[in-house]
Amino acid sequence: MNKRWILWLLLTMLALSLALGACAVESPTTTDGGKGTSSDTTPGGEITSGEITTGGSVTTPGSTDTESPESSTSPSSDTPDTAPDGGRYVSVAVSSGDIYTGSLILVNSESPYCYKVASLRTPLELDRLSSAELSELGWTSLYNNKNGNYLLRSRLIFMRSEAYRAFDLMMANFVAKTGNKDVQVRFSYQLLNSAADAASLSDERVTGLVAEINVYTEEGTFSIDHVSKKASYYDWFAVNCHVYGFVMTGESGVFRYVGVPHATYMYRNDLDLEGYLALLKNYRYDKPLPVVDDSGKLWSVYYAPVQSGSLTEIKIRESSVYEISGNNRDGFIVASYVK
Repeated sequence: MNKRWILWLLLTMLALSLALGACAVESPTTTDGGKGTSSDTTPGGEITSGEITTGGSVTTPGSTDTESPESSTSPSSDTPDTAPDGGRYVSVAVSSGDIYTGSLILVNSESPYCYKVASLRTPLELDRLSSAELSELGWTSLYNNKNGNYLLRSRLIFMRSEAYRAFDLMMANFVAKTGNKDVQVRFSYQLLNSAADAASLSDERVTGLVAEINVYTEEGTFSIDHVSKKASYYDWFAVNCHVYGFVMTGESGVFRYVGVPHATYMYRNDLDLEGYLALLKNYRYDKPLPVVDDSGKLWSVYYAPVQSGSLTEIKIRESSVYEISGNNRDGFIVASYVK
């Protein structure tokens, strides 16, 4: 009996000891540790442009900082980085898969087009869609929007809407400056069949960002760089297309849309797209490539490598307007300017 009583007493003391030990463990204080949401981070998706505005207690350069020394020096997971001039950066989250889309994707035999290939349609299939359906998919029919500033080789000519708006403006200004309305668009978007064959996916025309033009007159059809007859056409586009975000490729009369700051730098430094993308690998958000376009706007251009996982966080200068494009290989290109 005594042995049972002693055993029961030992078991009771052991249970009490375990209970007291559990109560003595302090519960850790939890914070948002980067896994929660933050007003500085935009959810992922096909983010290609946007505007970051100043908010909260963030101060602009040259203003009086009203934060206390303690609050300004205490680390915080959602506090933006500070630039040398006092400006700050915030994080924008984009889908890592978006490296395969945007105005700067490089498409060739080594880097074929691969963004949502299953959803691609041939020009004939696009022609069967309404204007509203085309717009929702990000396409524009040049035939449905013809305005007399240029001719079309066929009705099956489509461009990505962003590129079309820039092209249409370029052609309107070309006509206003020269009075010539005999430029013809030979082709733009091309996809040989809905199965998206390898030949199409290695041709940058599948991006919808390319346009080839020539000159169509009663005398016949001429390329814009035809020395004896139409060199003046070539001269105007060679000097002005970058203003609208286009660069001329090595082929006669072929234009590729890349966006204003990128076209401006490529034009002034005689770079093709592949060389330009390689150059940008040397620039990051805290040390960007400065580009001043013809309107005097100062752009900051830089490369952001893709991160593992479904989202990639990209640093954007606060109080800025920005554009983000994938390069179709390993990262993103950001172009931003402060308003």
